[in-house]
Amino acid sequence: MELPIFPLNTVLFPGATLPLHIFEDRYRVMIGECIAGDREFGVCLIREGAEVGESATPNDVGTTARVTSVQRLEDGRMNIMCTGVRRFRIQQIVEQTPYLIADVEMLEPAASDDARTTDLSETTAALFAEYIQLTLAISNQWSRRVDTPEDAAELSDFIAGRLAIDLKSRQKLLDEPSPKRRLEIETDALARLIRALRQRVRVARAGRWRSMAAVN
Repeated sequence: MELPIFPLNTVLFPGATLPLHIFEDRYRVMIGECIAGDREFGVCLIREGAEVGESATPNDVGTTARVTSVQRLEDGRMNIMCTGVRRFRIQQIVEQTPYLIADVEMLEPAASDDARTTDLSETTAALFAEYIQLTLAISNQWSRRVDTPEDAAELSDFIAGRLAIDLKSRQKLLDEPSPKRRLEIETDALARLIRALRQRVRVARAGRWRSMAAVN
């Protein structure tokens, strides 16, 4: 099937939300057509090039996005909110102007209902909850509960979209078809991030105690 492509300096995962400010003429046309036809477009991380100006070269694997809300501005620009729907792989670019259109293959996730994946989901979800709590603790905030999806594929994408990792690592998670393998990668990443966050929390708390002592 053919899909309009929006190359961006971001990685969108299924289920995640993405706010976009649409100002270039070509993307005003593209988004306007998608809204009018209730159609999805593809979001791909840029491999070469830039978001603005000449067409950029996208990575092969991206995520379809559906526009969920639109704020139209007087000069034709738009602020939109999108939700990631499903993975796809670009087979070939079939049109370059006014915007990229690609022939794409939709990607189905591998099976994720075996016992090992279920156990891994529970472990990864617990680590992610600690990660969020530590992240908030740095700025003296607290999280009572972190609600995560039960399905392994949904959980892996939910976590992937919220980890403080670089774009290359995000794209690696998007490229990976196996929810089990994504969870394994995320478990390793969370373990590293948590170790660093624990140290930052200790430093932040020590600083707050010193500040309180100075006031008193």
